Amino acid sequence: MDLMELTLWDASRANADAYGAKIPWDEPDFSRRMLENHLNQEHDWASRRGSIIASHVAWIAAQLSQPSRILDMGCGPGLYTQALAERKHHCVGVDFSPASIDYARQQGARCDPKPEYILEDIRNYRSNQKFDCIIMTFGEFNTFIRQDAAIILENCAHMLRENGLLIMETHTYDAVRAIGEAPATWLRYATGLFSAKPHLCLRENSWNDADASALSRYFIIDAASAAVRQYASFMQAYHFETYVEMLSAAALPLQRILSEKVWSCGQDFCNKLQTFLCRKI
Repeated sequence: MDLMELTLWDASRANADAYGAKIPWDEPDFSRRMLENHLNQEHDWASRRGSIIASHVAWIAAQLSQPSRILDMGCGPGLYTQALAERKHHCVGVDFSPASIDYARQQGARCDPKPEYILEDIRNYRSNQKFDCIIMTFGEFNTFIRQDAAIILENCAHMLRENGLLIMETHTYDAVRAIGEAPATWLRYATGLFSAKPHLCLRENSWNDADASALSRYFIIDAASAAVRQYASFMQAYHFETYVEMLSAAALPLQRILSEKVWSCGQDFCNKLQTFLCRKI
């Protein structure tokens, strides 16, 4: 794409083709840049800061006997699994970012027992191992279309032991809608998530009221060549009642919503995320 094509770009037609689109976190260069964000302790936009993760890990550990088997769906660089392994739990982490999985494996080599890390899209991960607890944090659930989200819940139920726990952190309906209705923005970067070179990032958002989904498009303009690359990121919104119905349908009924005191979402995400505690029946 060049600047002329960007100027004449038909958003309505393109958005119809981007249903369920994801930023390519699995591309090696992308995943390396994303890893830097995961490890950054100045913000909570990729992974939580260490203090929040430590409080989450302590709460998870308090709910389980020791040692337990724990699965992290969308584990990133393994910050939760490593901390839980240090408490002698047997942990498995699944993520499709190669740089994050490489980092997690390097850090996990120090632990006893060593966590197991699997490079895989969580939509496709289904194991015959049985776990006492599965965690899926930071609204990962909302990045999938409804059909895939239902499959993920079905697979979680398959992998949980009877009475096993699912801790699932999701976006509220209003938070996803706010993303879709946010005005367009542009920012300039010397280096950033989308490119290691100087570039402009133009972002346009749209909200599909019929489907209750948000789509964010990113146009990355290289400062030297003016070449344009585009990416898209999809998010599905659910009303609270729909979450409850989906969990019940997967034999993972909601036990309670974790309070901010019990499970902090961080200052940037307060009232935008909600954490479900579910139990396999």
